[in-house]
Formats: sequence, structure tokens, C-alpha cells
Amino acid sequence: MSTRNRAAPRKRPRQARAKATVEVILEAAAHVFVSSGYEGTTTKQVAERAGVSIGTLYQYFPSKEALVAMLLERLHQRVLSILSDKLVPHPITDLDQEVRDLMRTLVEAYGVNPRLQRVLLEQASRIGPLQVVQEIEARVETLVQGVLSRNLEFERPRDLGLVVFIIIRALRSAVWSTVVERPELIGTPEFVEELSALVLGYLRPRR
Repeated sequence: MSTRNRAAPRKRPRQARAKATVEVILEAAAHVFVSSGYEGTTTKQVAERAGVSIGTLYQYFPSKEALVAMLLERLHQRVLSILSDKLVPHPITDLDQEVRDLMRTLVEAYGVNPRLQRVLLEQASRIGPLQVVQEIEARVETLVQGVLSRNLEFERPRDLGLVVFIIIRALRSAVWSTVVERPELIGTPEFVEELSALVLGYLRPRR
């Protein structure tokens, strides 16, 4: 079985009871990943922590990779929800402040349970591209592009779609690398300031 297939959930819960079971399993998985690390975690440990049989766990998640994939999906959904609230189209009167506020919000989202996020982001490359995550990132790009198109005028022709694509990937790389390699920086004013400088320096017209 390929890694990508192993990372796919067996089925999505539909009934309330099944959804509750999946939530308990994911909560247990998050706890075990933090306490034991990815390599030290087994599906048996997760099932025991969740108080379900291993067969029940396998009904929804065929492997550790599938648990990581779903937790990654939840992380991206939370970030999308937070950014959606911040990126409601509105006139920008102070670009510097807007960008700093957005960077602070983004960093705060990744600052929730950083030990778990470190495990998830370390495994993201092993699992490979996830369609749901790609769809979420596409929605974020659309939101950012909508805000910029209403507020910024460039002194030279620029492909706004490409600009947003590069910004999103640069931020993702910077934040993910920091969560994995320098988690103590997450949430610090200095980190927020450097991310803001990165974005502002790229957005401002070149003279």
C-alpha cells in the first residue's frame, strides 16, 4: 500500500455517534503523538488512549499516516477559518499595520499546541500532497488576492496571482520551518516583525 493510500481515511463519519468516536480518536492521537513522538506511537496506543478497540480505529484510520493526515487537515481548516475572518474585504488604510496584524494572527494559529504541530509538520513531507490541504490553500490564496486587488496598485505590471502564490509559499515555508526547528520563536514579536518585513518588502512597489 502506498504512503498516500495509507494516509487516506477509510471512511468519513456521517452519524453523530461516529463523528464523536472519530473526535475521541483524534484527540487521543494528538496526545500520544506529543507524548511518544511519531516513531514511538502505535495505533494500538491510540486506540487504548481513546478507549476504543483497534478494529474501531481501523474502521476510520488504516494507519498512523492517516491520523497525521486528518490532524493536518484540521490544522489547515482552523488556519483558514481564522484568516477568513481577518481577510473580509475592506479598505486598507495602513498596509504596515494590516500586514502585522495578519502575521500575528497567523503565528498565533500555529502557536496552539506547538509540540503537536511540530510532529505533524515533520511528517507532512512523508505523507505527500493532501488534496484537502491543497484546496484549503487555494481558498486562502483567493482571499488574499481579493484583498490585495482591491487595495494595492503596483507601479509596474505584475501577475497578482503569482505574487500571492509566492507570498503564501514563502510564509508557509518560514512558519513550518520555525515550528519544527525553532519553536521557541513562535509567538515572539521579533518573529512577527520579520514575517511582516518579508511580506511588505515584496509587496511595496520597486523604485
